[in-house]
Amino acid sequence: MNTLTRSDVLTSQRLAIDSQSIGELKALTKGDAKAAASAVAKQFEALFMNMLMKSMRDATPHFDELESNGSKMFRGMLDQQMAQDFSTSRGQGLGLADMIERQIELIANPALRNQPLKRPQSYDFAPATNAAKSAVTPAKTAGAASAAASAAAAEPTDFVETIGRHALPAAQALNLSPHLMIAHAALESGWGRKPIVDAQGNNTHNLFGIKAGRDWTGRTADITTTEYVDGVAQKRVERFRAYDSYEDAFADYAKLLTNRYSEATRSGADAKAFGDALKANGYATDPAYAQKVAKVANHPALQAYRVA
Repeated sequence: MNTLTRSDVLTSQRLAIDSQSIGELKALTKGDAKAAASAVAKQFEALFMNMLMKSMRDATPHFDELESNGSKMFRGMLDQQMAQDFSTSRGQGLGLADMIERQIELIANPALRNQPLKRPQSYDFAPATNAAKSAVTPAKTAGAASAAASAAAAEPTDFVETIGRHALPAAQALNLSPHLMIAHAALESGWGRKPIVDAQGNNTHNLFGIKAGRDWTGRTADITTTEYVDGVAQKRVERFRAYDSYEDAFADYAKLLTNRYSEATRSGADAKAFGDALKANGYATDPAYAQKVAKVANHPALQAYRVA
């Protein structure tokens, strides 16, 4: 359990709107500069958190007929208190207070620049291991959190680990090097950072940006995407296919290449030929699409899946 310092008491045991805390903060500055720096840093982080929560509130539509100016005022006070609590010892904070405190100390003592910045000592969570990531199963009822959890992690190596095994059967059926199919998925999904989700925030597992035509009878998701018309980028809302798993996504992708982009299936392990065939047959409208496919295919994270 963490021990409360005097600066923690100033920020965590008072209401956010308590005006006396300002006077005590001034007194603390005269007697204990380090504690004062910590208290000031936490107040700034709380202010930032409050602004963030206000922005989130403003961005959320409200349709409450009983809402009044009074309820808005008390909700704002609640948000302010929550922001302060989160940024003090009762919460973990964002880490912003630590950086601000460090800058205040550097101004007072430049010699501290040669000392490393200390990281927070205690958190209630630990970084997920690769084993934990692979154990995550997408849940259709988990909303936006489901999409974020089931989409591959931000690192290319994690993305490859997540979908690589699903690419192998499809690549073998097409006689293509698996790294080309993974590269295509990486390009379309931004290495898993930009998953296509449905209206409820569920992951569609659509790694390849495959649209839902008239012959598609499965689930769909309407997404705003960029299309190029005469070389000019335009934003459009298009309907995309939705799958139950990455395995289903790769199986459908293999069928699509066989039926409509058979020239691409003759590329073997040649990334340039693969990208050129996709672009030439209208897979995408981006003029630089073929070059982008070839560039992603050369990423070191994909080399283990390159089959000559």
